[in-house]
Amino acid sequence: MKLKLYYADGGNHPVLGQVYHQCQEFIDGRDVARYQRYLANILSCIAQSVDDCDRVLAEVAMIEEGRESKSEIEGNDVDVLISLDGIQVDINVNDKWVGQPEGRFSLTEFKAVVAAWRKFLHMPESFNSEVIIEL
Repeated sequence: MKLKLYYADGGNHPVLGQVYHQCQEFIDGRDVARYQRYLANILSCIAQSVDDCDRVLAEVAMIEEGRESKSEIEGNDVDVLISLDGIQVDINVNDKWVGQPEGRFSLTEFKAVVAAWRKFLHMPESFNSEVIIEL
């Protein structure tokens, strides 16, 4: 399965000029809908900047190094619970998306997705800016 991060055309604003929309899309794999809902769609909710990505990755590192046993990242209508067993993503706008097994992922997957998002956020807003990773 692949995660593709890119900018889509948001039209032309009379004052701002070209508008770009950040896109996060899982492609080519099983469980694409699950990965899309619980990983790709939450990126801008928990990490809107490179600094946010650094903070999230630091939280994961503290768990992996045993400095903390668990941690919680609160985002816009999203909670990510981190432990050595992995992460649990709860999307609070829908009770059916809270505490679900579909929201569980390994720390390795989560770190790879956040690191790719961090790399993408470093890039200029351009149709040429793209990051693709394989999970």
